[in-house]
Amino acid sequence: MSPVASPKIRVAHVITRFHGAGGAKNTIMTCAGLDKSRFEVDLIVGASADRWRAEGAGVNWIQIPDLIRSLHPLKDWRAARALEKLFRERKYTIVHTHLGKAGILGRWAAHRVGTPLVIHGLHGATFNPTQTWLENATYLWLEKRAMQWTDKVISVGEDLRDRYLAAGVGRPEDYVIIHSGMDLTAFRAAAELPEAARRAKRRELGLPEDAFVAGYIAALEWRKGHRHLIRVMQTLAPRYPHLHLVFAGEGFSADRLKKLVADAGLNDRIHFLGYRNDVPEIMAALHVKLFASEREGLPQVLVQADAVGVPILAFEAEGVREMVKDGVNGYVFRYGDVEAMAAALERFIQDPDLARRMGQRGRQFVDDRWDIATMQRKTQDLYDQLLREKGLL
Repeated sequence: MSPVASPKIRVAHVITRFHGAGGAKNTIMTCAGLDKSRFEVDLIVGASADRWRAEGAGVNWIQIPDLIRSLHPLKDWRAARALEKLFRERKYTIVHTHLGKAGILGRWAAHRVGTPLVIHGLHGATFNPTQTWLENATYLWLEKRAMQWTDKVISVGEDLRDRYLAAGVGRPEDYVIIHSGMDLTAFRAAAELPEAARRAKRRELGLPEDAFVAGYIAALEWRKGHRHLIRVMQTLAPRYPHLHLVFAGEGFSADRLKKLVADAGLNDRIHFLGYRNDVPEIMAALHVKLFASEREGLPQVLVQADAVGVPILAFEAEGVREMVKDGVNGYVFRYGDVEAMAAALERFIQDPDLARRMGQRGRQFVDDRWDIATMQRKTQDLYDQLLREKGLL
């Protein structure tokens, strides 16, 4: 008589937006890495989602249109009820939520139906200095409440975890650090490109081959802080005619940012590259990588810049200091300190050899912590550990 196969462990991953950003990439790679002979995985997404991005991950795709990013009391209530109904029907053993809104509503619904194991993926802070006091107070209260329904929080970085602990959200033992995995093969290869290839890339991008090029690779969203870098260029461009700045990415603030550039008279010095599939080569063509985002979890683009060996000038945000060691592979400034960033960039322009040496030092910070396989293995190991602790394995 043949043995009866054990039923698979049902897992639900819940995320609001699924459009190729860091949190979404982390989520789909985590889903793809789970052993499908043991786990049956559903990916539950909101209205803003591209189904094709989940193809090949071996997951069931479930969409809840009312699960949106922005606050909307009626839709939020309907989304929470839809999640509760789905969780009750599907009887998941594990609910693993991601990002702010899905994290709150998903954990509430899992608590309501008595899901045995609830995990939250922390990819960025829901409360931050750029929001109003009321917004921060509301989100902080919700995060503290949701921790009561959470078995473990996976934080993508130490800074992010420490920020939540400092705000009184949970205890140290509630958190585990698992860095977001990424494929760095092309970035490591770009680090070896000869200077001739880098000059050729600059020409391809419409830049003078002898230009000193700073670059920012980020979605064209207001919170990413491009406006501050435009001000840096306003300060330095008149003194350094060979200085150029490139913005790679697309987003809903594109027109607004392009108008700022035009109003500053910098159309010939700031270049919008749009969406690119050659980011490693673009990074290799840069002399310095700039970073100006208001908030992050742990910026993957900084890991990539370190892998290429490009020095970094960055405003303070969660995770920045994990990848930028002040005075070693770049410099970190108080958020919005345009004058300090401009002064550091000017130093690099005057001493490009210093920039080159500092960039090379960054390569030492990129190890196997950032490999996709490492993230996937650590996540499944955590599932197994928690399942054993609860007597479910």
